[in-house]
Amino acid sequence: MSEGTFGDPEVIEIETDILIIGGGMAACGAAYEAKRWAGDDVKITLVDKAAMDRSGAVAQGLSAINTYLGENSPEDYCRMVSADLMGITRDDLVYDVGRHVDGTVELFEEWGLPIWKDKETEGVALKDGGKPVRSGRWQIMINGESYKTIVAEAAKKALGIENIYERVFIVKLLLDANEENRIAGAVGFSVREHKLYVFKAQTILDVCGGAVNVFRPRSTGEGMGRTWYPVWNSGSTYALAAEVGAELTMMENRFVPTRFKDGYGPVGAWFLLFKSKATNGFGEDYVEKNADMLKDFAPYDTAAVVPTCLRNHAMLKEMREGRGPILMDTPTAMKNLSETMTPQEVKHLEAEAWEDFLDMCIGQAGVWAGMNIRPEETPSELMPTEPYLLGSHSGCCGIWVSGPDDVGAPDDWNWGYNRMTTVKGLFTAGDGVGASGHKFSSGSHTEGRIAAKNMVRFVQDNQGHNPALKGDISEITEEIYKPVRTYLEHKDKTTEEDVNPFYILPRMFQMRLQKIMDEYVAGVSTYYNTNEKLLTMGLDLLEMLKEDSEHLRAKDLHELLRAWENYHRLRTAEAHLRHILYREETRYPGFFYRADFPDLDDENWKVFVNSRVDPETGEWTLRKIPHVDLVEKHYG
Repeated sequence: MSEGTFGDPEVIEIETDILIIGGGMAACGAAYEAKRWAGDDVKITLVDKAAMDRSGAVAQGLSAINTYLGENSPEDYCRMVSADLMGITRDDLVYDVGRHVDGTVELFEEWGLPIWKDKETEGVALKDGGKPVRSGRWQIMINGESYKTIVAEAAKKALGIENIYERVFIVKLLLDANEENRIAGAVGFSVREHKLYVFKAQTILDVCGGAVNVFRPRSTGEGMGRTWYPVWNSGSTYALAAEVGAELTMMENRFVPTRFKDGYGPVGAWFLLFKSKATNGFGEDYVEKNADMLKDFAPYDTAAVVPTCLRNHAMLKEMREGRGPILMDTPTAMKNLSETMTPQEVKHLEAEAWEDFLDMCIGQAGVWAGMNIRPEETPSELMPTEPYLLGSHSGCCGIWVSGPDDVGAPDDWNWGYNRMTTVKGLFTAGDGVGASGHKFSSGSHTEGRIAAKNMVRFVQDNQGHNPALKGDISEITEEIYKPVRTYLEHKDKTTEEDVNPFYILPRMFQMRLQKIMDEYVAGVSTYYNTNEKLLTMGLDLLEMLKEDSEHLRAKDLHELLRAWENYHRLRTAEAHLRHILYREETRYPGFFYRADFPDLDDENWKVFVNSRVDPETGEWTLRKIPHVDLVEKHYG
C-alpha cells in the first residue's frame, strides 16, 4: 500500500429498516425470522465481517446441540442455568429461550441437519415424535460438521444475497442526531476493497459474538493463536453497544472452560456420552475429594450438577497443591463401554471418539495424532483455559435487555420490545444478552428469532421516523482510516518498518492487552487471582493503552481490521475489569478469585451489576439491580 494508491475510500451509503450486524447463529436466526414476519414491506440487511457459511462460534462444526428441552420444562431449564451461574440470572430471558428452542432445533433438522435418533425411532423426525440420542439431560448428538453452512443457507435464502454484505467490518454505531438515546446507523469498511460503508437503519441487531484473545492464552510458540472460542470474536458486540451508551450487565462474569490440553478440544461428549471420569494425577476424583471445600459456596454446591466454576475450583486446588496433572481417563471409559459391545460396535465407538474432535475441533485430533495418543490406551491431560467473555455458553456477561412481558418479571425488566437494549432501536441476542446463559447454538439462533420478531414490530410502530446520523461522516472516515495514515506517514523513518517509535502494530497492541489482563485481572499466570490493588493498577495500564490506540498502524486492510478488533477488545476488557473491581466478593470461584474478598456474599451481592458509559463524556457509572427469582429454585 502506497500513498499514491491509497486515497479516500469510496463511500457507499445504504438505507434499510433492519440492520443485522454479524453472521453467527443469532444473526442467522434473526435473518430467517425477520423475513418471515416482515414479508416484502420491511427492508432487511445483514453485514458480516466474515462469510456467513463459516462465521461465528459454530464455524468449525459441532458434535452436539447442547440446548434441547424435549421432556424437560422451561422451568427446569431456568433452574439449571441459575444453578450453574451461581444463582444470578434473569429467569424471564432464560424461560423465553427455553419455551421456543425445540422449535428451532426442529427447523435445523428440516433444513438438513442429521440428528441422531434412538433405534426405536430411527428415521423419524423430531417434530413427528423421533427420540434423539441424548448425551446429557439437555444435549443431543448430531453429525454437525456442516451445521453452520446448513443454518446459513436458510438465512441467505430468506434475505436474498443482494441484501447481505460480507467481509465488511463495523467499527462503530451511530446515534440519532434528532432524538436522544436512539440508534440510527453504523459505519464500517470492507476488508477486501477500499470502500467505506455507511448504514442508516430504523433498528439494529448487534450480534458479533463474545470476546476471545482478551487474556493471554495458554498456547504459545507453535500453538500461538489457538483458543477454545473462535479467535475472531473480538468483543465488538459489547464495545459497539457500550460506546453508544447501552447498559451492560454482569460483565464481571467470565467462562474458564476445562478442555483437553494444548488443542482445546471439547470434553462434553467424553463426560456425557462416553461416561469418562476426570481425575488428579493419582487417579482420585477431585470433585468428590474436595466436596467439603465446595460447601463454602453453599447452597450452589448442592445443585443437581456441580456448577462449572466449582468443578474448576476443585481442580485448581489439586494443581496448586502438586497433585497434577489432571487427566481424562479415556481408557477406562472405553473399556467399560466395550464390555457390552461387539468388536464392530467398539470400532464404531472409537471412530466416534475421533469424530467428536473432527466435527468441531480438528486441532485436537492433530494433537492426539502428533503425540501418539490413542484414547483407548492413553489418558489425556485436561487444563483450565484462559478466560473468555460470552453470554451464550457457560457465561452470562453481556448487555441489559428488555424481556418478555408475559412471565411476571419486574417492571424495570421490560420496556416495550423483547431483547431491546437501553438504547432505543438497538437490539441484541446470543452472546450479546447478559444475565442469562446456556443458550449455546440452538438457543442463540432462537434468541435471534425472538429479537427479529420484535424488531419488525418496532419498525411497524415507527414508520414515520427518518433516522438522521449523528456525527460528520468525513471525520468518522478519517478516524477509521487513521491507522493507515499513521503507517504511511512514518513507515520510512526506520530501516525495519515493524520497529518504529511512531506507531504500534495491532499484534503488539494485543500482546500488551493480554499481558495486562493476565497479570492484573485474574488470568492463568495468577491462578485466576486478583485484588483491588492489582485491578486499580491494571486499570491505569488500560488507560495508557487506550491512549496508545491513537497510534495503531495498519499497512493494509487486513491489519486495519486487526487494529479495530483489538480496540474493541480493549473496551470490552475495561468493562470486565471495572465490574470485577465493583463486585466485592468471589462469586465464581474457579473462574476468578477476589483474594481480598474470598467468600460468597449472597446478602450483599446476589444482585445484577450494571454499567454504562456516557457516550458524550466517556465516564463510567456502575450500579446494583436487585435479583428476583421468577422460578422457584431447588438446590440439593
